[in-house]
Amino acid sequence: MNSVAFRRLSLLGLSVLVAGSLALPAAAGSKKFVDSDAAKEKDEPQSFLPDYDKLVEGSEADWVYFNGYDAKAIKTVKIKEYGVTGKGRETRDAAEDGPEYLDQWISRSKKLGWEVVKSGKADLTIEGNVAHAWEPSGAARFWGGWYANPGVVQELIGKDASGKIIFEIRHKSKGSTIRDAVENGLEDVVKTLEKGK
Repeated sequence: MNSVAFRRLSLLGLSVLVAGSLALPAAAGSKKFVDSDAAKEKDEPQSFLPDYDKLVEGSEADWVYFNGYDAKAIKTVKIKEYGVTGKGRETRDAAEDGPEYLDQWISRSKKLGWEVVKSGKADLTIEGNVAHAWEPSGAARFWGGWYANPGVVQELIGKDASGKIIFEIRHKSKGSTIRDAVENGLEDVVKTLEKGK
């Protein structure tokens, strides 16, 4: 290889390296919840989770924060009744459906292998919340977009037996009904818990 060809190849390699390093911070910065469009939704309160600033993009669920979470160390799980930080009848209805569907998806998961218990101590306690739920209006149906179908924003906090928070999740999902949106969202949440990211 002559010196001109070597210099061209070296410059090409250097430009690829520089371009790649410049792209990394932008991609990493766009993965935080607080920097996302989702964080700017006025009708989706952010008052349930203690660490919205630590949420990052998840594998199946939209936004996650894990802190010492180990699915294999968990054998029993207790699911508390959901709270509501959003407004409206749809939000309250979605909150009523949350624990039942979460129980079903956890019980179906062969990867997790957790037993859902109704009382007593558990290795994991999950607290849920509905930040927003909606039925589409006529205009939303016509124009399409996120609000063209029923949907729900659910938030979950997982605490170990000592009460330490080991995960926080926030996820927006759609369905043919609000109940269906709750179930679809919790299917994604359980997939995220299986992967731990």
